[in-house]
Amino acid sequence: MLDLNEFLTFSAIADTKSFSRAAEKLGISKALASKHVADLEQSLGVKLLHRTTRKLGLTPAGELFHERCRQLIAHAHDARHEIEQFRSSPGGHIRISSAMTFGRRHLLPAVARFLLRYPEVSVDVDLTQQFPDLVTGGADVVIRQADEPVLLSLVARRLAPMRMVTCASPAYLARNPMPQVPADLATHNCLVYFANPRGEWIFHGPDGDHAVKPKGNFKANSADAVVEAALGDLGVAVVPTFAASDALRGGKLQRLLPDYNLPERALYAAYLPNPTMAHCTKLFVDFLVEQFGDTPYWD
Repeated sequence: MLDLNEFLTFSAIADTKSFSRAAEKLGISKALASKHVADLEQSLGVKLLHRTTRKLGLTPAGELFHERCRQLIAHAHDARHEIEQFRSSPGGHIRISSAMTFGRRHLLPAVARFLLRYPEVSVDVDLTQQFPDLVTGGADVVIRQADEPVLLSLVARRLAPMRMVTCASPAYLARNPMPQVPADLATHNCLVYFANPRGEWIFHGPDGDHAVKPKGNFKANSADAVVEAALGDLGVAVVPTFAASDALRGGKLQRLLPDYNLPERALYAAYLPNPTMAHCTKLFVDFLVEQFGDTPYWD
């Protein structure tokens, strides 16, 4: 098998007309340089160098091989340069996975703004509740919510806080008493969002923590679905502010229990720790951090 290091050594010797200077240029020992040439000559079955105590020159085969080596090395440098240009270029393709509600309400508009800024980039967006396998190539970037990034094999960039809000429609509240403390929710129809990993609502208030086991006739794995149920006057919902902000601002939903906060999670962009990651992927994640941040527009 041909060893490209032997090619580099021979080419350096041919250029400098010296084993010592070539070895110094390459950062190897003179003995290793001599071995590279000897192994190369044995592999090719020809003598490449005329060597005397005073002079070093190329044989006809050496002249021919030297020219080919120079071309090969030039092509290798060109290939490296092209890869470096590829990594630094904003162009490329990004496969993005996001949970449905955040993806529809906030990620897709951000993707549109990103593509307007970088029209040479193309994207595939998969809105799903399933976490794809990044190792097998299911996605380049995954946007998900978490208490903290626990996937040790991934890089996780925090995009924004994910705050929760307790809310209900004015029509529902007209038919049911306004809850004053978390315990009052025991008498209300609670609309449950499956993404709550605890199975209960934990409220932090001036008088300490309160755990409420929500009971009701509606559950869904989509924050959008729970918001729609609340807009349909079905009951009290605890949902992310990114899902309910429009309805809250428009007066279609009313914030409840303002003195009691719910645990805050965060939205992360997760990707593999790949040093050769396409530049467009890094640009996209940086863009999302810029778009959302610690004080997102929906809050």
